[in-house]
Amino acid sequence: MVRYKNRYMVIQLRTLENDNLDFKVSDKELQISVLNMIKSLHGDFGAGAIKTCFKVRYCNPTTKIIIFKTRHGPHKFLASVIPFINKHQEKQIQLSSLYTGASMFQCYKFIQNYQKDLVRKMTNTISEKTKEKMLNITNVANF
Repeated sequence: MVRYKNRYMVIQLRTLENDNLDFKVSDKELQISVLNMIKSLHGDFGAGAIKTCFKVRYCNPTTKIIIFKTRHGPHKFLASVIPFINKHQEKQIQLSSLYTGASMFQCYKFIQNYQKDLVRKMTNTISEKTKEKMLNITNVANF
């Protein structure tokens, strides 16, 4: 039997508008907007290749970090589409790919290290409550 390989992409969402606090990220809406962009850029072949295996596995509205799950192979379609997604819920956004891994655990470790590095860089300018919020990573292991 052949091994079924998955790829997990860690994506960071940035809002380009000032009303950052009331912006909520929905798994389904984000998944639909990514699938629509894949269909418009790669056509029916890209949409068909990724539709059965694409899923939003983790979405943290506080840190705006998202993990997409897809099969090995069609993950290239997903990686090529990420920079072109610039609108979500009628607001300007920017998606940037941070890491591509083969397991959720490796992505979880990357997110922890990434968040810790951000906190270290900004340690003088943020409060303790904000530090706790940034380092709070939940529900990654519950998949």
